[in-house]
Amino acid sequence: MEGTDAPKPLARSYRWIVLAIMSLICFAQYYIYDSITPLNTLIRQQLGFSSAEYGQLFSFYSVGNVFFFLLLFAGVLVDKIGLKYSGILFGFLCFLGAAITALGAWKGLPGLLGPVHGWLGGSFAPSFLPGGVRAWWGKPWSAQLKVMLLGRLVYGVGAESILVVNNKVLARWFKGKELAFAYGMNLTIMRLGTFLALNIQAPAAGWFGLRGALWFASAVMGIGFSTYFIYLGMERAARGRLGAPGVTEGGGVAPEEKFVLREAFSFDASFWFISLLCVTFYSAVFPFQAYAPDILVQKFGYSVVGAGHVASALIFGTMIFTPILGWFVDKRGKRATLMILGSLLLVPCHVLIGYTHFWPIVPIFFVGVALSLVPAALWAAIPMMVPESRLGTAFGVVGWVQNLGLWLFPMLAGMIADAHTTTVNGEQVVDYTSTMLMFVGLGLVGFVFSLLLKATDARRKSGISIEKVLLK
Repeated sequence: MEGTDAPKPLARSYRWIVLAIMSLICFAQYYIYDSITPLNTLIRQQLGFSSAEYGQLFSFYSVGNVFFFLLLFAGVLVDKIGLKYSGILFGFLCFLGAAITALGAWKGLPGLLGPVHGWLGGSFAPSFLPGGVRAWWGKPWSAQLKVMLLGRLVYGVGAESILVVNNKVLARWFKGKELAFAYGMNLTIMRLGTFLALNIQAPAAGWFGLRGALWFASAVMGIGFSTYFIYLGMERAARGRLGAPGVTEGGGVAPEEKFVLREAFSFDASFWFISLLCVTFYSAVFPFQAYAPDILVQKFGYSVVGAGHVASALIFGTMIFTPILGWFVDKRGKRATLMILGSLLLVPCHVLIGYTHFWPIVPIFFVGVALSLVPAALWAAIPMMVPESRLGTAFGVVGWVQNLGLWLFPMLAGMIADAHTTTVNGEQVVDYTSTMLMFVGLGLVGFVFSLLLKATDARRKSGISIEKVLLK
């Protein structure tokens, strides 16, 4: 009979293939974030950067999102122009930022910029502020550093915004009891990017030189960006078929959520404690990860390449445990308890690295385990705390708070390291003990916030506990 043929339903595996393809652009985004991590020693030696200036390369990642609220408005833009165009825009910004960062380190930069190069060298961020006050950043920033900072800023705007797109894609394709496991698998693929960056970038610098390694990273981002078009093709092929986003048994279409910043003020205490836990926990992990290879070089005597391999144990730990714990959260709950355990685990790990000569790969691996415990529970708990109509707002606010820490603490870590740097036989020697003390303090504060979260969650007015309730 004519008109009775319905589109063939999607296979159950289709959405998992979508997740894998979509995760590749975020894989590349993670690769770029840590593409400079194993190059810390070489960047300071060959480009003449201080530890504080190296830290600024990580801090500037968050400048646009923190001070211009671009991450908060990314959700609005995604809703306004849709996943297709917003994903292309933000993916291109990731690639453009990576390319500008590599361009900043290029030896031919002065010839390329011409007179602009000289203007950049003295235009802003000088040694002294008006009135003869010495600037807190010390020596004037070179034109080279400024171009690289611009690249990291552009990349940071695209990178955090593409995660908004990523989260929205996951929310479209996965519901209920599969959500935390889907987040876990997504994070595992993304963190594979960090794992490979820590293991590949230092050897790449040996093959192609420092500058060649940065161009290699930008090529990885270009390939990752291209995979987004594969995802768009899969989304288009699934349109209107049962099992695709928004298509229900009755043919209805679920309404799109809207990002409304003012609704953040209606969130309860549990949400704000989880936001504060997010900023302290991630600030105790990612800035530490940025300095870990040089800590291994300076304190434990590893080579630049060997330090990158050992530092990648952090990511190896989180790659193993994140999907497992995501599955556990889906089946058993215990979100608040996992966040407490993860926050507390950071403290002895940072103490061992900062104050002993214990084999460093062990505490670094367990920092990765902590990075599985907290995110697997944290991101899956947010949909439990706020209505679905405000979920975009909630993720935007938590992301902004997280970026505040990712702007502040890499910079502080570098300033503390510079204050404890001496020159021995013409070589710079950095004592990272005080820097590690800062990370220990952040871990302790995060532990306190996790305890407050569990206490307030038990008294939630809605009666819905993120600790006990399982998604159906």
